[in-house]
Order: sequence, then C-alpha cells, then structure tokens
Amino acid sequence: MSAALTREARQFLFATRHAVLSTYSMKYPGYPFGAIAPFVCNQQAEPVILVNASAEHAKNMHENAKVSLLVFAEAENRQAQLTLIGEALPCEKNDADFRARYLRYFPDAVTYYDLEEFHLYRIRVEHVRYIAGLGRVDWFEGDSLNEDLSASMLAAQESGIVSHMNDDHIDSMLEYCQHIHGISADQAEMTGLDAEGFDVKYTQGEENYGQLRFQFEKPVLNAMDARKALVALAQACRS
Repeated sequence: MSAALTREARQFLFATRHAVLSTYSMKYPGYPFGAIAPFVCNQQAEPVILVNASAEHAKNMHENAKVSLLVFAEAENRQAQLTLIGEALPCEKNDADFRARYLRYFPDAVTYYDLEEFHLYRIRVEHVRYIAGLGRVDWFEGDSLNEDLSASMLAAQESGIVSHMNDDHIDSMLEYCQHIHGISADQAEMTGLDAEGFDVKYTQGEENYGQLRFQFEKPVLNAMDARKALVALAQACRS
C-alpha cells in the first residue's frame, strides 16, 4: 500500500468514533458476534473501548482476544471503511490523561467510567483493510498505522494543549470553523488533538451544533509541533 493511502487510513481512524466490534461468540461457538462499539484512539492509533464486564463482548474477549473492528464512514465520507484485525488487550483505567481524553469525546460516560464493572480494552492491530473508494482498496500490516508515532509525546501533552486552546484561543477556533468548513459558529470548543488533527465542537444558533474535524498537513508528535500547526492554520485563516 502507498504511504499516502496508509496515512489516509490513519486519518480516517483518528477522525471516527463508532465501529462494529466482532468477537468470537462463547454462547454460540464458531459464530462471530458483532455490535456497535464507540471508541477513542489512544495516541498510538490504537482503538480503545470501554466495556461492561457483563456484556457479551467482554465474555468473548476474556476467552478469545482476537477481534475485528469495522470502522464505518461518517456522513461526509460514506464510501470509506476500515477493517482492523487484531487482539483486544486489557488496559489500565487509572491513566488520568486518557480518562480525560475519553470523557471529552463521550461526556455521558462520566457516570460509569470509574465503576469497577467497566473495563478498558485497547486493540493491538495486526492487519488492516482500507476501502477509500472505487479502485482504492488494499491490505496492510497494523504496525504501519503507528510506526512513526513511537516518539509521540501527545499522550501526556494533549490535555494541556486542549485547555490552552479553550481558555485563550476561542477566536482562532471560530476562524477555523469558518475558513475550513464554512460554518459561522457562535461557540467553539476543542475536544481533542492527535497526530493527524483535532476536533472542535461548535454551536450555531439554538439548534445547529456538531463536531468538526481539522486535519494537519503533516503528523504532529508533541506540543511544539501542534503549536506550529495551529499557528499556521490561524495565519491561513487570516490571509
């Protein structure tokens, strides 16, 4: 697969929040069990899901960690879909930085995130199939998604970047919304930032609201990279 298509697949993964998770059924051996599973990627481009211990997926993954995750296209990119094949591995919930990241994207989860019966699993991706559109389809190895992210410092720095933008640069984010997406927002708030871009929640009037994705021209690995990319975008908006 070309480097350009590999990066496009990672951009799609970071930008998306919902997928269908398929596990090996323990109730009906030999059959796959699939259900919609919200997820947030960590800064190594690994999808992380929050699962109740009593859920079918949790029971299945406890016995067989091999899973498939179909990341489905959002409204603006209906042709794209990404299938990840790998292993679901338990991960710690006491990581304050990831907890903050997860709850910014799924704020309603604050009522149950810390309950003992809920567990986090990260998917260590082994194989990937990306369908970008007609004639743009390929398989590639999972480590292609994050082989250049080993030096990333964003796991520890993201929350500070997000807080800084929301405290001091609301005007810039309103300009991003207008310049990139043509939306004259009344309010804007950064949700999260990763190697490939960032997300902004906006409101426009009383009824129009949503979340917008902004892609970086090249991957960022730390706060200084992010600052340069955000300043460059702000300058482009004003030029």
